[in-house]
Amino acid sequence: MRKQAAALVVSLALVGCGDKGQPASNSTTQPATPSSSAPAAPSTSATTPATDHGATVDLGRLSIAGHEFSVIRLGDVVPGKEGAFEVALLKGPAGATVSTLNVYAWVEDEAGAASAPSKGSVEAGKLHFHVTPKADAKALKRVVLRLRAGTIDERASLPLDGHGHEHGATPHEGVVAAFNGPDGKVAGHLELKLHDDKGDLELWLAKDAKMTEPFDLPIDAVIRVEFVDVGNRAVDLRVRNATKNEDEDGTANVRNGRTNYFIFPGETGADAKWLMGVKFASIVRLTFKADGQDHASEEFMLVPHTHADGQGHK
Repeated sequence: MRKQAAALVVSLALVGCGDKGQPASNSTTQPATPSSSAPAAPSTSATTPATDHGATVDLGRLSIAGHEFSVIRLGDVVPGKEGAFEVALLKGPAGATVSTLNVYAWVEDEAGAASAPSKGSVEAGKLHFHVTPKADAKALKRVVLRLRAGTIDERASLPLDGHGHEHGATPHEGVVAAFNGPDGKVAGHLELKLHDDKGDLELWLAKDAKMTEPFDLPIDAVIRVEFVDVGNRAVDLRVRNATKNEDEDGTANVRNGRTNYFIFPGETGADAKWLMGVKFASIVRLTFKADGQDHASEEFMLVPHTHADGQGHK
């Protein structure tokens, strides 16, 4: 994720390819072999009614240079056949609209770019992209968006399977989101990681989106996580211990009697079975106090980090 503030999540209105407007053709004015990096994106993988291209799949949300986008896959994307994507601008700098944006999209496999970039055209207030993967593309993995504006030339990606984020794209393989201070402005970022095998949660707080500068709270701080899609059920995250407060990799997280790392259930004995499983997904929101003042995260989609190897953890 780029060092930018994510914003409040906006409900998505899905629009099919039947809208009037000329679809974008593949562009050859931009390099066809860019690299990509995925942000942590809060997102959902829900499948919704079909468009002219087939069933729509919400791939999630990503941020590029202060712009927050939602990305919808329209039908399947397969080698040798034209596929389509719909991109909505959820949040951006003052004056930013889809009609003023210069955005390109392409798909990649493990070897890199697997289609020529396509420049988005505006249809019903959203950007529409048509891409044709190479016939010899192997195991298509992700869609990449590239934003060019003045001196800005940045990109981010989402997996094509609708999982919502790419593991390894965030420091701890969790989901990164912004949180606001009492003035409503972004005060920092969090990374929340849900383990599918045990249903336990790990949380890191930082001042920056890359999670490099800790946002420390007192050792006795409590972070509340509310699960919107599980009847607003809530859990409280606390430190593992007051001495080193190690994360599951054994890294100590105590500095001058403060920490940025919290877990659930820890040694509380609280039930975490309802959080288990690779199919778990819920919109979540975090709240906590820092220096006596209320802080709250944006809403974001939490999906688990999977343990395909079956190995346990702390």
